[in-house]
Amino acid sequence: MNEFIYFDYLGTFAFAVTGASVGGKSKLDLFGMLFLAFLTAVGGGTVRDLIIDEPVFWTQNTTYLYIIIFSTLSIFFMRKFYERQSSLLLFLDTLGLGFFVVIGTQKTLLLGFNNETSLLMGVITAVLGGILRSAFSGELSILYQKELYATVAAISSLVFILMSDVDLEPIYPAITVIVTTFILRYGAIKLGLKLPTMKE
Repeated sequence: MNEFIYFDYLGTFAFAVTGASVGGKSKLDLFGMLFLAFLTAVGGGTVRDLIIDEPVFWTQNTTYLYIIIFSTLSIFFMRKFYERQSSLLLFLDTLGLGFFVVIGTQKTLLLGFNNETSLLMGVITAVLGGILRSAFSGELSILYQKELYATVAAISSLVFILMSDVDLEPIYPAITVIVTTFILRYGAIKLGLKLPTMKE
């Protein structure tokens, strides 16, 4: 797991930036932005660790908290720059999605859980923070948006699980998952792909 610690740090930075950015757009103060950054960056991983009965990761390593604080301050003092870079925020959000799918899925697999549980924990790690952010900020939840998001996380987690059954260095499935996440998400946005909804 240690070889992926920087993946986790980068994912935390990426999601904290997107969370703080939503707080800035919602006209929250610095504390409110920090709170949304925290929820987005560690909310999914916190719930994952509680479910699989592991110590909550950020309580064991305060580096995550400093990354969140740094990310929030960067948004607070460079808000106009980030607002002009919507493509950058999309890139960071997708990057965080891919990294957290890898972290959540791999951690659960290494603890001996079955593939189904590992896939679900990968999705929760990657997606739940954004759902919590939406709930507290009033933005439209990713669950209501027609853009593929949780589906991308689920497919990417499945790719990691399938590749983990092959005798490869762990870094190769991880890189493949991150590339898959970018291809699926950007492809779905460009082509307007979406899951069907129930008719009234």
